[in-house]
Amino acid sequence: MGPPNSVEIRSGKWPISLESEGKSYSFIFRDQQVLVEEVYDTLVFANKRQLVYLDSALTVLKRGNDGDEASFSNYSVKRANKKYDGWWYILRTKYSTCDFRQQEADMISKAIRNF
Repeated sequence: MGPPNSVEIRSGKWPISLESEGKSYSFIFRDQQVLVEEVYDTLVFANKRQLVYLDSALTVLKRGNDGDEASFSNYSVKRANKKYDGWWYILRTKYSTCDFRQQEADMISKAIRNF
């Protein structure tokens, strides 16, 4: 049996999921800059190779330092230490932002490797 077409990384008020549609992939999340409405954004990866860059960035940032950032043509991921709350990652696209904890970053990497 093959990998699932959708993986829920986080549910609740600020959901994150990864979806596979044929040879393209989508990272879907609620924009954390908009608090009064539920606004969702989708970061589309045209192929597995592009998706693997996200996994590589998360792997390198995990070993990095506070403030390290991986930038790509249409998004960036930055590592941030939130006092008393551990390591977080801030994913930014042109119009939206999504942050997630180390445990969720590990789940994203695992999902990418399983696609």
